[in-house]
Amino acid sequence: MAKAAKDTRPIADQATSEAACTYAALILYEDNQDIDSTKLAKIIRASNLRVEPIWTKVFEKALKGKRIGDLLHGSSGSANSGPQVQTTSTPVAAETKKAERVKEVKKVEEPEEDVDMGGLFD
Repeated sequence: MAKAAKDTRPIADQATSEAACTYAALILYEDNQDIDSTKLAKIIRASNLRVEPIWTKVFEKALKGKRIGDLLHGSSGSANSGPQVQTTSTPVAAETKKAERVKEVKKVEEPEEDVDMGGLFD
């Protein structure tokens, strides 16, 4: 039996590893397959990337028992449709709250006082 060649590709950085695992999970979801670390690793290897094995395990654990479609589409589902993703506000409401916070911050700021620079800039 021949030895497998050592993988000499560099290990991807954190952002690339996260993106690779995310895309691999989406591929498995679209193919109606369970998401596990072995399948994630296989897809990532096929894309000619190399990530630390911990990333595929983290994604497997994070997505286990979750309905990926609900996470993607934000559907409310029915009583027996499994775990739900609940949104707390709409984007418009979030922007409104942000605008209110900005107004509050502006109210708290005190007006600038004129400082006598002794004719330095005259």
